Amino acid sequence: MDPKARETKKKVKLIKNLPTLPDILDKISRMVESKQYSANDIARVISQDQVLTAKVLKLANSAFYGFSRSINSVGQALVLLGFQVVKGLILSSSVFDIVQRRATDLWKHSLAVATISGILAQRIGMKAPEESNLAGLLHDLGKVIMAVNMIEELDQVMELCEKGRTGIEAEQEVFGFTHMEAGAWLAEAWKLPVELTDPITFHHDPAGAKEKPMETSIVHLADILAKSRGFGFGKDVWVPPLQAGTLERLGLTMEDMDQIVPQVHQILVSVSDLET
Repeated sequence: MDPKARETKKKVKLIKNLPTLPDILDKISRMVESKQYSANDIARVISQDQVLTAKVLKLANSAFYGFSRSINSVGQALVLLGFQVVKGLILSSSVFDIVQRRATDLWKHSLAVATISGILAQRIGMKAPEESNLAGLLHDLGKVIMAVNMIEELDQVMELCEKGRTGIEAEQEVFGFTHMEAGAWLAEAWKLPVELTDPITFHHDPAGAKEKPMETSIVHLADILAKSRGFGFGKDVWVPPLQAGTLERLGLTMEDMDQIVPQVHQILVSVSDLET
């Protein structure tokens, strides 16, 4: 790792002003780890924050989870989605609270990737497709860091994208590292589970994900489909190439994709109108 990237890694890990890990998230994490509290106990703690509760329920009831009945309480969300997903929704709501004002297209891109990830996970029969939703929602965590704390440098990245550089090339030139590396550093600092850290770290190189290649391949494909449908970030209009072996790894064929793409297009309409 070059000195610039090493120094930036330290800065990323020391960032304090991101709305990322609110006190309530630390509290419920400790409650779960202690194994002395029920789901209802945890739900009561989350429900004390009315704004956060509203955001969690809005996301839980959105099109990309697709439940046939409405989720009316945090307790229901915990039962249907599981603690890790609800914890991720709290994290997502906190992270994107500021980002939505500064980078609305990043928020919508993340929602689009979450939506498509869920569709793909259901299509191939993953046991917990909602976890793929969450991985898609948080896959560009590194760009969140850039959008909130490195605005001037990110503007330079966008200028290079206008000149024909890919987003990854521009990030490497300006920062000395990519958003995947930044996301991996922050995920490590937050102790996120491997189901999230692998897609965050390897969503442009799913073959590199040794522990969760399926989950990472889902987000990789979802990212490509989202960008191809116009859900990108800023002036970076580059659509990443599909890594060889991805469809085979997921057990999908081109005929499957012919069925999936229209479904993706239809459900992305709802993403355009969904705000935090």
